[in-house]
Amino acid sequence: MSEALPSPERSPEAAPQAAYRQLLADIERFAAVLRRRFPASITCRLGCTGCCQQHLTVLPIEAAALYEYVSRLDAPAQARLRQQAQSVREQETAPTSAVPAGPCPALVDGACAVYPARPVLCRTHGFPLLYLDEDDPTDGILDVCPLNFTDDADAITHWDVFDMTVVNTRLVAASLAFDPTGKRQFIADIILAATASEAPLPDGQA
Repeated sequence: MSEALPSPERSPEAAPQAAYRQLLADIERFAAVLRRRFPASITCRLGCTGCCQQHLTVLPIEAAALYEYVSRLDAPAQARLRQQAQSVREQETAPTSAVPAGPCPALVDGACAVYPARPVLCRTHGFPLLYLDEDDPTDGILDVCPLNFTDDADAITHWDVFDMTVVNTRLVAASLAFDPTGKRQFIADIILAATASEAPLPDGQA
């Protein structure tokens, strides 16, 4: 009787990352279903940046995916992202009364420069989202982008929502298995770390 082949070695991160990739695939699959079901009601498109006007923090497993993606971009793309990340950080350290909040540092010319590696929040925003009502655990709160379902919100059924309790539970479980600290990171800091070896930017910026 022949001996069984040894199992291939896997890093401790392999299972959590596989769970994270599966979550992203499930989100994309359901998002495609909703787009087909509500082609006129879901207006999210390239150039619509209303949900990108904030600087988010992400969980460790999302940060790792962003870091890997940015680190593989070509030098001009990295330089542009690094410049924007530095600008965001400079704004955030300035007096809040003098400098308004800026957009996401990954927003380049009206488009997401890290779209394939964007976090879960960015993938689900705009679609019908169901959140648990903290005041009444037996009820839920429906959240929809105000630009979507402007005339037919009543058409949304319980089959047409992302249950964010389920989504976030899966995300947090995968991330904690990947990095038990659970420390969130700003997108600008991830970009700066991923582009740290880049050549100096124009105007002598490091």
